[in-house]
Amino acid sequence: MSQQIEIQLADSRQNLNPEQNEEHHFTPVTIRFKLIYTTAIRYYTVCPDWTIWQLMEFVKPYIAIDFELTHFDIVVAGQPLAEHAEALRISNNVKVHDITENMNYLCFYVRPQ
Repeated sequence: MSQQIEIQLADSRQNLNPEQNEEHHFTPVTIRFKLIYTTAIRYYTVCPDWTIWQLMEFVKPYIAIDFELTHFDIVVAGQPLAEHAEALRISNNVKVHDITENMNYLCFYVRPQ
């Protein structure tokens, strides 16, 4: 097979499997969710390439069961004011991996509304 055909095939495979491109973050990560002012902690596995809206839709039923909350805010842990910090804004433009540079340390507080 000629080198040009091999390059074209490689490009085609990359187009068919965009999740293998470096700019995508399809490897699931497990994120810690802690109910504020308690020791209640749960871990949920999410996709870093989801939007914040997709993340919220995914965790809603789990938080409703695990923390017995139907109305809540999500707050990024590790920022000043901790549990009192500004809630995560629901957006279809911001992805989970945009919240932090290191997905290994991303944690959230769950705050009742």
